[in-house]
Amino acid sequence: MRKLLPLILLVPFSLCGCQKKGQEKQEEPTEHVEPHYNEVENLHINWSDLFRQSEDTYYAYVYSVTCTPCSYLREKVVGVAQSGKTHLYFVMPSDDIPFTSDLDLAMSSLGKNDVKDVYIYSTPTLIEITNKAISLYTREYSEIDNFLNSFGD
Repeated sequence: MRKLLPLILLVPFSLCGCQKKGQEKQEEPTEHVEPHYNEVENLHINWSDLFRQSEDTYYAYVYSVTCTPCSYLREKVVGVAQSGKTHLYFVMPSDDIPFTSDLDLAMSSLGKNDVKDVYIYSTPTLIEITNKAISLYTREYSEIDNFLNSFGD
């Protein structure tokens, strides 16, 4: 029983964690990955070009090199982009991206087809664009991770 006591005490603490208000707890790798995206430099687009890609369906991944969840997703998102299984573009924050603290305003970007009507709540954000309109808008780490996992290895 004495040997089990530390384990019993450890379990509740391991189930607790810090999370941002309104976001699910993230499963984070134990090893930190540097947030460099140089491998996909050719896939970076400007915010103003969000709706100007030639494919009928493609994704835009808005990220920041100072964003911890972005650094955890880096290896997967780069791998998916390089695999050619989908069209995935990268957008780094810039002054022309309208960031908002209003989640409802950000989520109202769904269905929009003009960059002037699209808002970003946080990084990472994954946007699916189908026929020049936003068909998926997600900012949750776990949802983006699940999307990336759907492409397999």
